[in-house]
Amino acid sequence: MKLKGIIETDFSFALVRIAFGEKDGKDFGQVSFPVIGDMHNDVDEAKLTDTTADFVFDINGMPSNIHLEKKENDWQGTFEMPSTSLKINLIIKPISDEPDFAPHSYTIPQDNINKLQQHNEYKNEPCEEILRYELNNQKVLSYIKEKGIDVDNHHDFSTICTLLEKVASTYHHDGANYTHDKENIGTIAQIEYAQKQNNYTNCRGMAIILTGVLRAYGFQANVVECYSDDSNSPEIHVVCEVFCEDLNKTILLDPSNNLIYYLDGQPLSLFELREAMINNQSEKITINEDASHNGEEVSTIQLLAYMSKNLMFLVKGIDSDETHELRDENRICLVPTDYLDKDDPKAAIRTDNIQEFYISK
Repeated sequence: MKLKGIIETDFSFALVRIAFGEKDGKDFGQVSFPVIGDMHNDVDEAKLTDTTADFVFDINGMPSNIHLEKKENDWQGTFEMPSTSLKINLIIKPISDEPDFAPHSYTIPQDNINKLQQHNEYKNEPCEEILRYELNNQKVLSYIKEKGIDVDNHHDFSTICTLLEKVASTYHHDGANYTHDKENIGTIAQIEYAQKQNNYTNCRGMAIILTGVLRAYGFQANVVECYSDDSNSPEIHVVCEVFCEDLNKTILLDPSNNLIYYLDGQPLSLFELREAMINNQSEKITINEDASHNGEEVSTIQLLAYMSKNLMFLVKGIDSDETHELRDENRICLVPTDYLDKDDPKAAIRTDNIQEFYISK
């Protein structure tokens, strides 16, 4: 009899659940990512025997392979992503002897929301303003205009939206865990690297480019790293936040998805997105009509499901310019009060004061 059932394992960047067996008389498998609520993805190929299971499927457009092997009650397996030279041995936990196949869906994991609710004590008090920005860098401005990122600057929300769309339509997200984002300092270096990759880069590269473009046009903008508190899920998401003077508020921009979140018609910051989700307002959150991932349509629940695990710690630079990297000594981390005494993610300043994280000189 061919193998069938459900197992759980870890790809090093995500917890994974794999269901496998026969469907309509053919070998079949589905891969789910429960931590980000991406459930029941059909594999491209499945091959089952009485002791082995092999699957081929894509992760963010990158072909990947899974091999499982069962000997009595002992499971072994490997996961490979050839395009990134990633190969890991899997620790496998059996879940069920029967598969549970269902249509693909996204769901916001309630465990993620519960965790945010449990760690939600902050201060919101006047403090010394420590954030610094280099704005209107003419070298960067001339360079990006030559690349076609040339807009009428009204220094308002409409200009911000136009610059987001320009960057998201010129450069594209590939999801690969490159190191170039830490090797190429500054907006121009990031753009030049992306050009060598046919204008593709990871979420950090996308955020660095958009942030540099916004600063060159005179907006106070930051690259912001978004972390979970799960050491077993080290993947983070990197976005941009910008202060919009005509709205008098900070706004979250996600250039990987050409994305802005809204609640009651108002664009949200990262912290406001966090608050809306833990206050059970997810169904009221909307996104801009032209939001997309590399030109492909995205859904609000898909995006919120992914972000729900990455809103525990927010990290950005104290100095935001063309020479300072987002390194330990140049990092400020907004954390819930009960995480102040921890040292991960590392930052020169750890604070539970919302104003300290958002107010600039």
